[in-house]
Amino acid sequence: MKDIRRFIRETLNEFVTPRDLKGVEDYADDIFKDVNIDVEFTRHFLDRVNDPRNGEEITPEELKWLYKKARTKYGEMLSQLKPGNERVVNDTTTDINVPVAIGWDGKSPDLDMTAKTVMRKKNFLTTPQSPKLKV
Repeated sequence: MKDIRRFIRETLNEFVTPRDLKGVEDYADDIFKDVNIDVEFTRHFLDRVNDPRNGEEITPEELKWLYKKARTKYGEMLSQLKPGNERVVNDTTTDINVPVAIGWDGKSPDLDMTAKTVMRKKNFLTTPQSPKLKV
C-alpha cells in the first residue's frame, strides 16, 4: 500500500498533499495557540514544498519538527512582533528554510504567521529585514 501511495504521489508530482499540509497547520496552530499565533500556508508554499529543486523531499514530519523547535526557541519573541515583520525559520539539521510574514487579518485577536514558501538549501541567505531564526 505504501508503494502504491508513493507511486501515485510521484505520478501526480505531489508528495505533500493539501491534506498533509492541513495536518501540519493544525499541529502548528495547536503549539502556537498559547502565544496567540495562527499559522497559515500560502498556495506557493504547497507548490514549493513539492519542488524537485529541494533534492530530498520535504516531509510533513520535518515541517512539524521545524515548527516545534521554532515554538520552543522563538515563540514568545514571534508573538511580540508587529504586523509587517518577516523572519526566516531555518532548521540547521535538515537545511529547511521557511520565510514567514507576521500579519493580522482583523478576524481574530491572534497574529497570523504566514509561511510564504519553503526550500531545502544550505547557506540560505537572508536580508537584514528578514533575519534568520536558527532552530
